[in-house]
Amino acid sequence: MVKMTSEQIAQIVAQVRRDAPNETWGMIGGKEGRALQVYPMRNAHATPVTRYAADPHELLRVVREIEEEKNWEISAIYHSHPATPPYPSATDIAEAHYPDSVYILISLMNPAHALVRGYRIVEGKVTEITLEVEEEADDQ
Repeated sequence: MVKMTSEQIAQIVAQVRRDAPNETWGMIGGKEGRALQVYPMRNAHATPVTRYAADPHELLRVVREIEEEKNWEISAIYHSHPATPPYPSATDIAEAHYPDSVYILISLMNPAHALVRGYRIVEGKVTEITLEVEEEADDQ
């Protein structure tokens, strides 16, 4: 499970809508299952493709900030499926390199109503998990 605020979910959905029809992505830094900061990332595939890729320099900078500077965890990695359901594709499963992180997928199949789902992907096995949404973040 990962706990997020409604504001964090809204931030991610706004990014997904802004970047459509391209896939978009980002990371979420947190601690003890609680999302503390959303890190929107640039999709290095800046064309309408059905995948996303990290810019290596941006990825390194964000991972260092999360893990070394803030001493947090990579709580979640999110990306969009602009025209397909919010379920991990074969590519998503093959490229799931953070087994301790939650993978959040956001679908815009119905642009007026984004669907947001969370999964654990470990050794090719996909398990849906609960995303707990809170109105406000607790003070840390």
